[in-house]
Amino acid sequence: MKESTRAVVMLVVVAIVCVVTYYFFFRPFMREQPKVRDVINANSTWSVTEQEYDMQGPLAAQTYRLTNDNGKTKYFFAATNRAGTVTKEFEVPLIGPEGTFLFEELRADGIWELDDRPVRPHPRDEYIIEIDQTLGDEGGTHSFGFSDPEFWATTHAQEFQLKGGAPSANTSTYGVAGRVLMEPRYLQIVKAIEAFGPPTILATEAKIRQQLAETAKHPIQPR
Repeated sequence: MKESTRAVVMLVVVAIVCVVTYYFFFRPFMREQPKVRDVINANSTWSVTEQEYDMQGPLAAQTYRLTNDNGKTKYFFAATNRAGTVTKEFEVPLIGPEGTFLFEELRADGIWELDDRPVRPHPRDEYIIEIDQTLGDEGGTHSFGFSDPEFWATTHAQEFQLKGGAPSANTSTYGVAGRVLMEPRYLQIVKAIEAFGPPTILATEAKIRQQLAETAKHPIQPR
């Protein structure tokens, strides 16, 4: 093959490769690039809040809140003494992926799926959990309340449905087994939120509880 012919063949091959690359790779990439850029630059926020109300002990209420605003994570904690006369709080920025790990753990534990549970008679503690998330123009919020998560995690009780016809001498009411009431995820979520944070955060929370216990004039009850 002559040198000139070889050069023409190479030019044709290069032209074919360029055309194929453009139609099958570059053009689809350019078409999707604005969508990818929109996703990357979209507003992204989420937050998880736990409000705890204690029926006994030196503390009346505690608040745990973790927020993420476009990659910037902050943690907030507040507690109020039993008399309701003193509230102490702090808020700190967080560096690292631990906040996101907790958020994903709570999602796996069903924080978007769990609903209200009835407050038990003479509850030991009550909780309200709220989660919200936005991505661009889309988002959602979910909240639910319950008491005594240890009870729901360990109970063997079942819910029964009573069925019966109109009252008469020949009819009777009977019960059919319903759903099992045991649900450990409430306790899992509470433990995950309250155990979150590096040692400095956990130590600061413990210090605040101790200071509030002193104002209540009696020691902290074991958790």
